[in-house]
Amino acid sequence: MQYLILDNGLKLIINRVDLPTVGIAVGVNIGSIYEDKDKRGISHFAEHVIYRGYPNIDLEIEGLGGVSDAYTERALTMYLFEIIPSEFKNLLNLIYKIFSNRRVNEEDFEREKQVILSELKMRNDDPSTSIYDLGPKALFGDSDYGAPIIGTEESIASMTAKDLEEFLESYYTPDNMVISIVGPINMPIDDIVKVFSKLDGRSRTKKRPEMGKGAPIIVNRQINSAYLSYSWYIPVNDPYLISIKSSLLEFHLINGLSSYLISRFRNKGFSYTVDIDRDYLPGVYYYQLVISAVDEKAIDTLKNELINSLLSVDTIFNDNYYLNKRLNYLKYLISDYLRRPVQMAESMAYMEIKLGKHDIYEFNKLLEEHFRDHLSDLLSDGVWSMILPS
Repeated sequence: MQYLILDNGLKLIINRVDLPTVGIAVGVNIGSIYEDKDKRGISHFAEHVIYRGYPNIDLEIEGLGGVSDAYTERALTMYLFEIIPSEFKNLLNLIYKIFSNRRVNEEDFEREKQVILSELKMRNDDPSTSIYDLGPKALFGDSDYGAPIIGTEESIASMTAKDLEEFLESYYTPDNMVISIVGPINMPIDDIVKVFSKLDGRSRTKKRPEMGKGAPIIVNRQINSAYLSYSWYIPVNDPYLISIKSSLLEFHLINGLSSYLISRFRNKGFSYTVDIDRDYLPGVYYYQLVISAVDEKAIDTLKNELINSLLSVDTIFNDNYYLNKRLNYLKYLISDYLRRPVQMAESMAYMEIKLGKHDIYEFNKLLEEHFRDHLSDLLSDGVWSMILPS
């Protein structure tokens, strides 16, 4: 694995491995917690528009024998590409063209604005999606940490193409980006560096995000079942270790049918979908457990069951037979993950932005070493938010 910081500040990670495809991740160190209140959602808006500067972008990417995806989080924006190895050089040039263009066409801007407004309405109409926005708001209130990543209809509608151009000029700069490449790379390192050394600009200093205090939220909707969220956070002194243990918390709680919460809920007759959202934000690690499609009559029982389950989670470490079986399942998930270069590239860029580290092999090794660490220190008093049938 090679790690370079180019003269323009861009961080480049290259991992040459023999796999069928090449994965590239472009991580931009900007997300919704750094936005001004009247520009909520501009990071996500930029994710939409950045592709539009290149004509027929979908055909171009698919024509390279590949696919692309992107997403925006509270503290970063990620772009993912995966292609056949013979088109690697062409993909590098395409990525350069996409990210070197910070001009925003007015027609493209208005088209994507309507797409995002439609996405907002669709998200708000779907309780299985909108419940994920309530957890942070219940925990952090109307603050940078609690605001929805996608923004609001008011903030999106008020944005201009000039706002977006200024945003791209301020944060889509090489010193604010990490590019990781994984796969059978058939180019000398100097040639790869030459492509990305052409990116220019200097990042503007990001604002210090505000972390507020929220309260439980109950929303009534015309739906047939309830959606519950339980969210909490813990202060962080060692982000790397907490990220390792938080990955294990997710694994022990919900990964696989034999996981602690899934099996416990099934054995007690609960057939609800349980999911976890977690994120390291400056100073804290945030967690949200979401339980979907709940019978309204069972809400109190289910809330008690979840709290009691979390309070007794460390009891799983008394059962060596169970733990040995689950450790093998963790090893399977790690080996399955290592078969996908784009997932590896994504993790490397993500870790470099969030933690200042990128060695996924060390991270996976530490997952096994800390597998039997107790989890109760990752838990704290949380707050409920719910979407209930009206």
